Amino acid sequence: MGKYHFFYIFGIVKKMLRKINIILTLMKKRKMFMLINSIKKIGLIMLLFLSVSAFASGKNGQNHAVAVQLTGSSLYHAVATSALAQTAGKEAQKAHSTMSRADYDKIDPEFKGIGPGNNTVPFIITLVVFILATILGRRKKCKAPKLMILIALLSLGYMAKITYVEARALGRQQGYAPVQPIWFSHKIHAGQNGINCEYCHVDARTSRHAGIPSLNVCMNCHSQVHKGSVSGTKEIAKIYKYLGYNPKTMQYDKPGKPIQWVKVHNLPDHVYFNHAQHVQAGKVKCQECHGPVEKMDRMVEYKELAMGDFCLNCHRKRGIDTSNPYYKHYKFKEMKEKQGIDKITVDKIGGADCSSCHY
Repeated sequence: MGKYHFFYIFGIVKKMLRKINIILTLMKKRKMFMLINSIKKIGLIMLLFLSVSAFASGKNGQNHAVAVQLTGSSLYHAVATSALAQTAGKEAQKAHSTMSRADYDKIDPEFKGIGPGNNTVPFIITLVVFILATILGRRKKCKAPKLMILIALLSLGYMAKITYVEARALGRQQGYAPVQPIWFSHKIHAGQNGINCEYCHVDARTSRHAGIPSLNVCMNCHSQVHKGSVSGTKEIAKIYKYLGYNPKTMQYDKPGKPIQWVKVHNLPDHVYFNHAQHVQAGKVKCQECHGPVEKMDRMVEYKELAMGDFCLNCHRKRGIDTSNPYYKHYKFKEMKEKQGIDKITVDKIGGADCSSCHY
């Protein structure tokens, strides 16, 4: 976070503290009067708040996982990878008639409610309620200043909650599901057809990165399979065009070009993650980090991938396969006796050390 962001947030906090100080002063000076008129006003305000919030959350639940939003996680990602996403999207649209945003939004509705959501509208409404309650509470004719103060405090608490949720999501992108140049369905390939993840992501066992399969891997099947059960020939034809392949003559008679896939799972630059270490040594299944991929028509970041709630919690619970030759230099028996434990977990051999993942 830059110094300008810090001063901006500091200014907001300072203004909120001033408001709280005013409210506390009012609590000391004002007396309780008749509540009827004030309750009516507050009731109308809260009714408006609940109605708009319900509408906003309901609408957001339908499309927030794919659409780019101005929330902590998606705003960070939009800034960080906008150039790549725009280039891939523009070139793909020029070369082919890719799926429209509306069509893509209809895919996998069960995976659209993932992530913090868009809290912009609820935050603005709560802020308006806070301001109105503060103004009404300061009026001389106010008949229920204490009730106004209570509403203002509740609004302030709700705004604090939204701020915490969004700040916690800053730099993360749970629920991110970008439109890809070719609609590739993991549900069809990994689910219905039962293709093993490592058949395509061949580097997952031997490399830090799982790798994106080259198009020759696709052609192992699609040299014979020219039509999909859902998309027909449209998406498979894009593979041929990228390869410069003519399915009629079965010849590569045109120059090919690489596909610019849009990366879904992004970690901060200061985080080190090794797929081989987890898949080969740790025996971690793909679904434990990526969610039920075999049920996804569109790839979405299913887990939050947070350091404390996700990574460290896993390291503190997951036991180690002591028969794995990778750990042959560890003296597990002595460790158990010395520490008085029955199970060696990842954190016991450095899985909770900062330098293991940050460098």
